[in-house]
Amino acid sequence: MIHERARATAAASPDAFHDVWPRSFPLGELRQLLGENADALMAEVLARQVNSPVWTLVDRGGKRWRTTIGRLAYRVAGGGEPEPGPVFEVPELLHNASLVIDDIEDAATERRGGAPAHLSYGVPIALNAANAAYFRALAALRGHLDDARRLRALDMLSEELFAAHLGQALDLTLGTWVKLGAKLRTTHYELLARAKTGALVRIAARLGAIAACADARVEGALATWAGELGVAYQIRDDVDDLALGSSDLERGRATYPLLALLEDESLLPRDEVLVLLDGGDARSAAYLEALLEDGALSRRCLNAARAAGGRAIAALETLAPGPSRDALFALTEQLATGGDAS
Repeated sequence: MIHERARATAAASPDAFHDVWPRSFPLGELRQLLGENADALMAEVLARQVNSPVWTLVDRGGKRWRTTIGRLAYRVAGGGEPEPGPVFEVPELLHNASLVIDDIEDAATERRGGAPAHLSYGVPIALNAANAAYFRALAALRGHLDDARRLRALDMLSEELFAAHLGQALDLTLGTWVKLGAKLRTTHYELLARAKTGALVRIAARLGAIAACADARVEGALATWAGELGVAYQIRDDVDDLALGSSDLERGRATYPLLALLEDESLLPRDEVLVLLDGGDARSAAYLEALLEDGALSRRCLNAARAAGGRAIAALETLAPGPSRDALFALTEQLATGGDAS
């Protein structure tokens, strides 16, 4: 769970999520977008086919730590009252929309204890709803940021969302390249994680900084912190995934433990690891899993996560001290060394 200090410093009602993604779009807004013939029937149809697929995930919970990060970054950057609360919900909307798309790409059968959106609503409806949420997130800035800050935020979002999609492309394909013999290294994985996982954390932190009118130095420090936090969290997630049955490996993904095993070769020569990867039988899979769970290899992976956490801490240390920075320190320590923050 999120550290209590972070909760106390940045508590916010989940109801705030309604401000950016209501359960049903207001009829006045729909008429402005679609024309005067938009009526209650059209609003109901859209509520079921656009709003509901995302709410299916939101209603099942989640720790909302991206919202917490945005609010803490705003305070660290010197933001005052009143806080632009809906701005801090934008990363959460983007995150949930990305989960809908991730589940389609992974052909997932479960998300947060229930069926993923594409199995409940069908792929076309789920995909369209997720894409609509991306654009809604951009529109949500209107009315909460002045034109200068909104333009700065939109520029940042276009940059980070593009980076996130590049990272996702690497995540989807690098496993195949490993099997084809490409000599990928753990540094390549860190690049992937910094792009894919780090992007949404950076969006949260940078939005907080931009909303507070922070200068480039403060925004840059928060962006560096967030990117390294993403690396630490993703490495730990890969290690934890092994204990749950190595689902990423089953989907053909390149994980940090796998690349560390290929890079090290102290447990097994690289070529023999590749044979196990391509084996396709239960015995090969079990042997590979045992290698990946080797104590020394696990320690190397966890040390890499801690190193990323250390780089994140170093970036935070350049910012003004205070309770909000302390909460970010605590959150960094938790996510870099282990904890439930999904």
